[in-house]
Amino acid sequence: MAFPQPRPQASQLPQHLLRTVECQQGAVRAVRFNADGNYVLTCGSDKSLKLWSVRRGLMVKTYTGHGYEVLDVDRSYDNSQLCSCSSDKTVILWDVASGQVTRRLRGHAGKVNCVQFNEEATVMLSGSIDF
Repeated sequence: MAFPQPRPQASQLPQHLLRTVECQQGAVRAVRFNADGNYVLTCGSDKSLKLWSVRRGLMVKTYTGHGYEVLDVDRSYDNSQLCSCSSDKTVILWDVASGQVTRRLRGHAGKVNCVQFNEEATVMLSGSIDF
């Protein structure tokens, strides 16, 4: 005689605060986890991106290069590259390890509000309210 499998419990969000990070970036515009969830990226009105260790709650690296506040960031599937966008009308491709700008893309007429890689990180898509 076979017994029925127990019902899986529904996923639940955490009920308690796990960690608070003092970014000191002014207004934080976006927070994104890396692919495996061990790191967090923040972007803010101080024109920088910051990479944080989730486990230790410490800042690992700061990326600077935008002329105005950074509005969004995305990471490649292998965590080797970042793309960010800003009120300065640019999209920047970054090398994560070195912190260097790989490519700076201009073409929007207004601030760039969002940016994202495709699944293979071969294409970046950016969104703006261009007129």
